[in-house]
Amino acid sequence: MLAREGIAPVEVAHVEGDEPPCPACGTAAPLVDGACSDCGLQLG
Repeated sequence: MLAREGIAPVEVAHVEGDEPPCPACGTAAPLVDGACSDCGLQLG
């Protein structure tokens, strides 16, 4: 899906207990309606 959208994944270190980072932009924040709160990528 990322390749189709032309978005390169961002490498981000994951710290246990935190929100998992978005594979598209690297933002580690709670989802908003199943999407990344920063870039809007639908994740859930």
